Amino acid sequence: MVFYTHLKTKVLALFLVVLLLGIGGYIVIMEYDLLDEDFFGSSQIIDDRISPLTPQAVYMELHRIRHKGIIEIMSTTGIRIFDIAPTRGSEIPLFIDGMHPGFGWNDLPLFSYKVNIDGYEWTARHDYETWDTDYMNQQIYKYVEEEQEQVQIILTFIEKNQKMFRTLEEESDSFEVIYDFKTGQWSGDDFFNDSDGYGHFNGSSFELWFSLTQTDYDTDDIPYWTEVNILGTDPKINDRYSDPDKDGIGTTWEWRWGYDPFVFENHSYLDPDHDGLQNTEEVIMEKWLANPFYPEIYIEVDEMEKAPLKFIEIEVGPGRILPIQRLRISRSRLDGFMHVFWEESQQMLIELFHHNGITMHIDDGCMGGGGDVLLFGFGDKAYRFDSGIVAGFYVNNFSDERKGIFRYLAVMHGGGWCAPQDNKNWFDCMTVPSNFNFFKNQLDFAISPRSMRIGRAVQVLHELGHSLGFLKDHCPGVDNSSRRVNDQNYPWLDYESVMNYDYFRQRYFDYSYGENGMYDADDWGELDLTFFQRPWDEVAGIDFFDRYYS
Repeated sequence: MVFYTHLKTKVLALFLVVLLLGIGGYIVIMEYDLLDEDFFGSSQIIDDRISPLTPQAVYMELHRIRHKGIIEIMSTTGIRIFDIAPTRGSEIPLFIDGMHPGFGWNDLPLFSYKVNIDGYEWTARHDYETWDTDYMNQQIYKYVEEEQEQVQIILTFIEKNQKMFRTLEEESDSFEVIYDFKTGQWSGDDFFNDSDGYGHFNGSSFELWFSLTQTDYDTDDIPYWTEVNILGTDPKINDRYSDPDKDGIGTTWEWRWGYDPFVFENHSYLDPDHDGLQNTEEVIMEKWLANPFYPEIYIEVDEMEKAPLKFIEIEVGPGRILPIQRLRISRSRLDGFMHVFWEESQQMLIELFHHNGITMHIDDGCMGGGGDVLLFGFGDKAYRFDSGIVAGFYVNNFSDERKGIFRYLAVMHGGGWCAPQDNKNWFDCMTVPSNFNFFKNQLDFAISPRSMRIGRAVQVLHELGHSLGFLKDHCPGVDNSSRRVNDQNYPWLDYESVMNYDYFRQRYFDYSYGENGMYDADDWGELDLTFFQRPWDEVAGIDFFDRYYS
């Protein structure tokens, strides 16, 4: 009896131990599951499918193509002795160059391209005969096998040269990228955080802006895999403009450029590339290829209507000998000139800034804002910065939404300055003159079509320099024309810059790099892309206009 009682006690004890172990194990398992759900759930891959909602395809969009090399072509007359002769301080070669028509500068490049996607080759539908396609937005797409993780894309440019009755073709720049359908990013010759900009190919002869996307059920351009496993968003709901962190920027833009769409950041302040465009403005300009990590300059340009042609004027004025009012005949300044920002001039500026790591966009109508025809103004006072005439153009032809993003340029019959034109007092308004006397006198006989186009680029580069911070405080040689450059005792001989009027006169097309002596200044090193957004009384003093324009 005692034995059975003892045995029963042992069995009961064993049962209790097993029961406790079972309950403990259940608790441990439950606790692990709880941790797994709460702590590890955000990083655990719960759905490894790539494209379960739509057929799988990749889209390549070519936004803009620019052919390089225009500065060299425009600077070449076609006569070797003039091209190699030193022009600094030498009047004769400069005079001859200004009148020489040049050869080949007005021949537009002819090119095409082909794209190989996953082994399938697609050729451009037509040739391009231009320096710059502007914002073409040509889309190419290719369906691939379902659940394919990556695809190879190769783009090759083809140069075309017309010889007599045939066209010679030669393959030029080429690049390769690998697109990842899970992450929506690509690697290879272009990649995220690339030094020359994501979605920007920089070749020896061509420059290309492009983007890659894929079929997407909710059309927000965020891949299914990324939405489900990284962002935790619904792949059936368009999140392009959703703003979960309430910082004013949509989810798609933040994800694309490496920001966390669930963490608030002050995008109205952030300007990682220091170009004066805060991230909120970069979003506005996304359509026009704005990159928050690569500096850009946007210029809107309007042109004054053609000047009347009038050789002489009859006016009343005092005589030269006796101060008696009388009728007199004088030469008219109404020379019939067109006020045009020529394409070659634009491309010279774009290329110069490209060489220095800055993308320039010029809207002469191609971006929907510029290209207005301004009413012709009579008399010298019509072109002064304080006349109110240009202020009217600035207010009525330059939209408020663009101020702080674009600089405004008016090509007119007179003028030639950079100065504020409204109560914000920003250095964002420029004018350049277009008349025969200016090209003949201030640009040393730049009267051939080629040299006039060079002269126009020089004019704009100079005034643009003021909006980049190049005033007297930057270098006393700015706007200095007290001596000719061939005077060896002249201290600003060192300052080889278009900002120095003595070099401006010689159609010198560049800013200085600060390598020429103690009186030089490093324009490119001290360039301030944000300067155009700062009030003149803050950066130049309240007496700026008295000092600068007197």
